[in-house]
Order: sequence, then structure tokens, then C-alpha cells
Amino acid sequence: MKKLLLAVIFAICAITLPVLAADQVAEVSVANVQVMVSAKPAKAVLVDANNEQARTEAGMVPGAIKLSSYNQYNLAELPTDKNTTLVFYCYNSYCQASHMAAARALQAGYTDVRVMKAGIVGWNAANKKAS
Repeated sequence: MKKLLLAVIFAICAITLPVLAADQVAEVSVANVQVMVSAKPAKAVLVDANNEQARTEAGMVPGAIKLSSYNQYNLAELPTDKNTTLVFYCYNSYCQASHMAAARALQAGYTDVRVMKAGIVGWNAANKKAS
């Protein structure tokens, strides 16, 4: 019985901790992201958490890292310096993939993790260049 109870507690923690971490991620506007990536050297690395269909429809922010999966990506896809400012984005403000991907980075020890909540749709709507 104790083993079953411990398994249930572990499962609940495994499910809720990423969600709680996602709530702690700072959100940044498209305009702020533009300033961050236009600086020389760039002050942030953008990370695309979209799937291929979304990328085909809306494109990608030029220079963004393309994750293989928003929730099971290989951490080697991210920069090795855990102090790098990472800005995750997905499709639009309703999409949660960027928050989940950002939570994974936080759990892995990255210290400056943010989300561009407007996503690629917001980026495109602001007449920013997408590839």
C-alpha cells in the first residue's frame, strides 16, 4: 500500500511541477524581443516550440532554435551556457507549448527563461520578418 501511495504522489508531482514552473516564466512582448535580438551581440536566443505544421503555416523567427518537441526535446538543443537568456515562443497567445518548453529549461537549470506569449502570429502581425 505504501508503494502505491508513493507512486501516486510521485505521479502527481511529475505532472504538476512543470505546470507550476511554467507559471513562473516571465513574458516578453514582440517589441522587447525585437530589441533583444537586434542588439550586437544579441541579448537573447529565441527558441521555437512549434510543430512542423505551425512552422509551415507561419514561419519561424530568423535565427531561432527549432526544438524537436516542446516537451521532450533533447536539452543539447539549447545553448550550453545556462545563463543564456532564452525566449521561447509557439504559435499564438493561446498556445501553451512555449510555456511547457520554457518550464523544461527552468527545470534543467537555465536561469533566464522567458516566453514571447504573442508567438509567431504576433511576430508576423507586428510586421517582423519570419523565415
